Amino acid sequence: MGKKRQFNEEVVLDQLSSHFWKHGFSATKVDQLSEVTGLTKTSLYNAFGNKEALFLSAINFYVDKSLEEMSGYLNTSNSLSTNLEKLLTDTFITADKKSLSCGCFLTNSIVELNANELELHSEVTALCDKVRKVKLKFFSYYVDNGKIEEDYSAEELTNYFMTFFQGLRVQSRNSEESNKLQKPINIFLKFIRSIEK
Repeated sequence: MGKKRQFNEEVVLDQLSSHFWKHGFSATKVDQLSEVTGLTKTSLYNAFGNKEALFLSAINFYVDKSLEEMSGYLNTSNSLSTNLEKLLTDTFITADKKSLSCGCFLTNSIVELNANELELHSEVTALCDKVRKVKLKFFSYYVDNGKIEEDYSAEELTNYFMTFFQGLRVQSRNSEESNKLQKPINIFLKFIRSIEK
């Protein structure tokens, strides 16, 4: 029987995720992770593995947590525009400006790791595809049930939404810009309403 861990794994993963999210993979040292979690380097290595494994555990935790939070906005008993308006408002307009200034952990990592961490980049890209599949399933419901004009496929709407959402994520890295995101959100929602049946 394995030795029981003497720490709350979810709390530690949240701490690891926050640090990697703010500082990136390359700039993060395991000593820093030890400091923010209050665990020794040996404890971290024994629990999760090397720095790469720590990073992957952290970003998987971030994605799973994000998808769990997002599930609350994917209520197919509401119209597509109602769901998207709530998601975009909560994510970009009423959200804490400090968290917005970090951008998206997943997007940040894809950009950073593409240069010299190709194995990690591949893992993170696969996580992005995991997120995309959830969103595709969501848009597919509205298309398959005739709630969207026939000119638009679920694939097209998913790609459009993800491009728009990630663009807002990049823009929101400037904490002073969050109040300027409402207008593009309004335009996006106007388009969505125009194709709803």
